[in-house]
Amino acid sequence: MNYVELVTIIFHTVCDSLGMLFNMALLYLVLFRTPSRIAVYSILIGNAALTDFVACLAACLIQQRIVPIKTSLVYFSHGPCQAIGAEFCYLIYYILKKQQPSPRLLKCLIAIVSLPSCFQLIIMCFANEPTATLIPILEQKLPHYVIENETISGHTNVFEWKTFTAILHMTVPIVPVYVCILILRKRIITMLSTRYMSENTKILHKQLLNALTYQAMLPGLFFFGVLSYACGQIGFYHHPLLESLTLISLGTFPMLSPLISMYFIGPYRKAVSALLLRLFLRRTSPTTRDDIMKYQNNVVTTVSGKAT
Repeated sequence: MNYVELVTIIFHTVCDSLGMLFNMALLYLVLFRTPSRIAVYSILIGNAALTDFVACLAACLIQQRIVPIKTSLVYFSHGPCQAIGAEFCYLIYYILKKQQPSPRLLKCLIAIVSLPSCFQLIIMCFANEPTATLIPILEQKLPHYVIENETISGHTNVFEWKTFTAILHMTVPIVPVYVCILILRKRIITMLSTRYMSENTKILHKQLLNALTYQAMLPGLFFFGVLSYACGQIGFYHHPLLESLTLISLGTFPMLSPLISMYFIGPYRKAVSALLLRLFLRRTSPTTRDDIMKYQNNVVTTVSGKAT
């Protein structure tokens, strides 16, 4: 095992495991700690947490590295899916996630938005090329790569319609979606400043807006993945670490997204803080515990006094 493979395995194991843990925690908060005022919005949060959990699980199972060679794409899989085979690794890789914005209508919208990903998954089931056709490409273009005992899958031609539609599906919507996010964010800020609503409701909406804003910034991490992929695709530079960076940079998104929701949404932040405080108190001495409880009570009293 070389150092690149070791780094990839360590990163995916740690990052994806934390991502699954954080998203499961967020799902628990959505189910049991959601105020009625954001019950509808919590459907979106739960959908995002569930799909991010699946994304982390898939990434942990495949632990993949992308090797672009001109018009070909080859995937090296280092995760537990090796025990089943390249086809399983390939199919898991194309479990795509979607999250979009009434409860019944919102659930219908989520189902409708998920349909393209489901169709894409079905199409990609038939797009994988046999390993025997990919090995000659690797041996010809990258003869210094050690491919013995590797789990290899991929495509001989990315412009073949099945593969190309998947690439378009994952890249083309990004710009219009970002434009919509910026427009809607501006309108929401205007509504919060002009419409009459209780102070608590206004604060809660601002918290949701902050969470959405920071989550919308997370895809900026994709830049490093796109850059590393482009270096290999145009033939500028090939290195296993650079090829691993493509999916490593993408893998941080589903891990960080639930943390943003748990931090910026007040009810969730309070629930997490209370849990962490209880865990901390169990490990401290009785004297320290009493001091902390007194401080917490003073803070609550002060806040209550200001509120009245």
